[in-house]
Amino acid sequence: MGPSLGAREELPILYEEGEHSHFGERLFSAIAKAIGCDDEDVALYNDESQKVKMTVHVDEDFKNWGLTVENKPSLTCIPSTSYGIQQIVRLAKTKNMNVRASGYRHSWSPVFGKNGQIIVSTLGLRQATLLPNTESLPGSQFFVRGTELNSINFVREPQKGQKRLVRVGTAVTNQMFRRWCNEQKLEAASTLPLNVIMVEITFGGSNAPICHGAGRMHPTLSDLVHTIEYVDTNGDMQAISKDKDPSFMSVASGCFGLLGIVTHITLELDPMSYAVMIPKKLPVMEAIPPPPGLSDEEIPEALRIKMSPEQRAEAQTNFEKHAANDFYAEWFWFPYTSKVWVNCWNNTDDGTGAEEYPSKVGVLVQWAETVAIQIIQDSEALFKLQNIFPWTQATLVSKLGLYAMPDIANPKDAIKTQLPDALHFRRAIQNVRVRDIEVEIPLQPKVGSLKDAGPSDPIDWSLVQRAWWDGILAAYKHIDTCPQRMPLEMRITGNSNVTMAPFRGHKLGTCSIEVLTLHNMEAEWTPYAQYVLDKWMDLKDSQGRYLDTRPHWAKEWSKMTVRGRPMIEYIKESYRDAIVEFRETMGRIAAKQGWDLEEARQRFSNELFDEIFFTYCR
Repeated sequence: MGPSLGAREELPILYEEGEHSHFGERLFSAIAKAIGCDDEDVALYNDESQKVKMTVHVDEDFKNWGLTVENKPSLTCIPSTSYGIQQIVRLAKTKNMNVRASGYRHSWSPVFGKNGQIIVSTLGLRQATLLPNTESLPGSQFFVRGTELNSINFVREPQKGQKRLVRVGTAVTNQMFRRWCNEQKLEAASTLPLNVIMVEITFGGSNAPICHGAGRMHPTLSDLVHTIEYVDTNGDMQAISKDKDPSFMSVASGCFGLLGIVTHITLELDPMSYAVMIPKKLPVMEAIPPPPGLSDEEIPEALRIKMSPEQRAEAQTNFEKHAANDFYAEWFWFPYTSKVWVNCWNNTDDGTGAEEYPSKVGVLVQWAETVAIQIIQDSEALFKLQNIFPWTQATLVSKLGLYAMPDIANPKDAIKTQLPDALHFRRAIQNVRVRDIEVEIPLQPKVGSLKDAGPSDPIDWSLVQRAWWDGILAAYKHIDTCPQRMPLEMRITGNSNVTMAPFRGHKLGTCSIEVLTLHNMEAEWTPYAQYVLDKWMDLKDSQGRYLDTRPHWAKEWSKMTVRGRPMIEYIKESYRDAIVEFRETMGRIAAKQGWDLEEARQRFSNELFDEIFFTYCR
C-alpha cells in the first residue's frame, strides 16, 4: 500500500536539518523573496550557535488525519528545540504571520492553522501523515531520534506513595510515554491514572483540546497539568504553574494553543498500579439494559433476549455499579452484533503476576488488522461492493472487531497488567481513518437539579441508558445503508475544573458517548451523525430542561446543528460565562507576562477560535 493522501514525498524543502544544498539554497531564496524576506531573515535554527538548521517545508499541503481539514501553509516548520520554536514565532511576528502547532493531526474539527501561514509540526511529516504507521510496533523505539521536545524527565525524585511531577515535551507520544512509564523501577515506577486509548498522539495534541479517559473518579488530562511552558507573541519562553499561578491554570492547562506554542507540559502522575481486567461480551440487553419506556417490541429482534424481572434487576444493578464505581468504565457495541464488549475494571497496587498486554504478538496482530481494514476501505472495487452490499461489509467488520476483543469468563483468568498498558489496550488505531462525533452528557441526580446536587446524590442512569440505546436504534433505523461501520462507544468520566472543558460543572460525572464509521462512508456519514446528535441533544432532566450537553472539542461538531441552530451558536451560548472567564484570564496572563492579547489573537488564533473567543472584544 502506498503513501496515504497528504503523505506524498515532502517536497519542496528549504533545507533538511544539518544540510543546505545548492538547490535548496536557490529554492529557499525564491520562496523567501515571495514572502518578502531574504535568506538571512528566514533561516531558522534549532540552536543558538546556528549549527543545526531546522527542517522547513514550503507550500506543503496540510491534511488532518480524518481528512476533514485541508489547507496550504506557506511554511511547515519541524523544530526539535524550544529555541527553534522561539525563532519560528519571532519570524511570524516580524512578517505579521499566524502560527499554530500540530502533531499527529487527530482533531476532526477546524482547530489547525490558516492558509498561507505557518504550521509548527512537532513530528516529522512522514510520521505524522504516512499510513501504515509503525510507531505501535515492537522495536519502533530504536528508530526514534531523541530531542528536547520529545524528552521525558522527573522534575524531582519521586517519593514512595506520593504523586510525582513529570515534564514531557509536546512531541512526546503516548507510545513513548507508555514505554517510559513501564520501564521505571521501584519508587520511580509511575503512571497517569487516565489517558486516551490511542498511542499515536502527542501530548501537545491531547492537552490542547482537553482530552479525557474513563472512570467517574477521573477528570481530564488537562486537569493533571501542573506546569505549562510556551513561547509567547514576542518569541519569549514563559511558564505558568499551579505553584506560582494557581488562578491561571484553569485556562492555561486547556487553552487550544491560544497562549502561544506550547513546548513542555509538567504532569501529575501516580505511583504505578496494575489493572485487573475482566472484559466480557454480554448480550446487548444485559450489558446496558433498555431504559424505562423502551418496550421489547421497539428493540430490534436480533437483540431481544428473554429476561425475567430478577435478571433485569440484576443487569441494572451491575451496570450502575460499573458506571458509578469502577476505576475504568467503558462499553463498545459493534454495529449489528448481538453482544456488547464491557471493558470495566479496577486497579491494584499489587503487581504480582502482571504481564505485558497486549503481548508483542498481540500488537503485531492488531497492527495487521488495522492495516487490512484501511486497505479494504481504500480499494475502489471494494468501495463499490460496500455500496451494493452495505449490510455485508458492516457486519463483517463488526464481527471481526468483536471477535478480536478478549472475553474473560472466570475472574481467576483476569488480565493483570501495568496501568499504561491497560489504558492503551488497542494499538495501531492510527492505521484506520475514521469519522467520529462525540458528546459529553452531564449525569443527572434522581431527584432535583444538577445545580443543587451533592457529590453523593443518587444518579439517574436512565438518561445514560437512553443515550446508549438511541445510538443502537439509530443504526437499525438506517440499516439500508449502514452508515455506521465502526463502534458505538461509551465511557463514564468525571468532572473537570478546566474553564473550557465540556465536562466542567458535571458534578456527578459525565457520559462520554460517540459513534464512528470508516472514512469512506463520508457521503452517508454527515446526515447520520446529525440524526444521532439530534437524539443526544434532545435529552432532558427531570424538570423538563435540555441537558447542557456539549461536543468533544476535537471531534466533528463545527458543521452540525442543535435544534435547528448552527452548533457554533450553541457553543457560544453554552459556554457564555466560561468564554468571558477565559478571555479575562488570558488578559491577566498577558498583563503579568508582558505580551498583548490582541497580538496573541492575530498570532495564534484561527477563524474558529476568533468566532468563539474574540468576536465581542475586537
